[in-house]
Amino acid sequence: MSDKKKKNKNSNLRVFLTILLVVATISVMIKLNRNFSFSVKVPLTFQNLSEDQILKSASANEVKVTGKASGYDYFKYRFFSQQFPIDLSQLQKAKGKAFYVFNPEDDALQGSLTGSDITAFQPDTVFFDLDRNYEKQVAVIPDYQVDFAAGYGSLEGFKIKPDTVTIRGPQSEVDTITRVYTDAVRFEEVRNSVADSLNLRFASNIPMVEIQPKKVLYSLSVDKFTEGSVSVPLQLINVPANVTAKVFPKRINVIFNVNLSNYELVKSSDFKVVVDFDQVDDSSTSLTPEVKEAPVYVRDIRLSESTVQYLLVK
Repeated sequence: MSDKKKKNKNSNLRVFLTILLVVATISVMIKLNRNFSFSVKVPLTFQNLSEDQILKSASANEVKVTGKASGYDYFKYRFFSQQFPIDLSQLQKAKGKAFYVFNPEDDALQGSLTGSDITAFQPDTVFFDLDRNYEKQVAVIPDYQVDFAAGYGSLEGFKIKPDTVTIRGPQSEVDTITRVYTDAVRFEEVRNSVADSLNLRFASNIPMVEIQPKKVLYSLSVDKFTEGSVSVPLQLINVPANVTAKVFPKRINVIFNVNLSNYELVKSSDFKVVVDFDQVDDSSTSLTPEVKEAPVYVRDIRLSESTVQYLLVK
């Protein structure tokens, strides 16, 4: 008898719960079918920016929308994304400024709140800072330091490729830029040739301007060097008319560094050292000789004498 009463009790509970669930469902559906006032923040998306323009900034990236919508639509809004697109090709312009004015009567939301009755936007206007998308070529300045091991050096030096790149961005920013730099690289006790790539950067942070390409290749050809010297006759230039000029000494030693593979190629006739009489100073009897010509494969050129004595005879 007790088991039968227990079964009846459980059956009555199930019926009660079913009725309660049906009533609650009907109540919710009735409420969802009504219109509700809503106030939501909607992200803005910007579309149709022309290729010759760049968007530097917008006065707002979201808008607060108030209005009325059915409970069904508002319920869906809580679970699905919403957005408001602005066509940048259709902006209004006045006094050099571009802007978009929201219109509650004509503007409509997309997504779950499509068809809702909008009463207000806050802010009611979005301003845009647009600039010309401009590009130009600028030089690349390598930031490097090389310390060679004793007896080693590089004839060509530190080389980068390419040595110019394209920068692209707002013309107001691009016009202020004349060069870009590589990341810093340091070498110590160098004995062997090296090659790799380096990222490019601006002297300061300029986020809206891009560099193309973003990297350059570098190379440093290293060779064993030795010191050499040759005796070269001094050549006199710009000697005054009707005057005989003499210098002492008549020959001078040219001292240089050269890589071992080219050492045997160096000849005295490869160099031209001149004494320029346009540099004559009446208060002095000496002139400074200058190296005017030298082989491309020698470096660190210096002269054994910093000055020579001269004599003018009429």
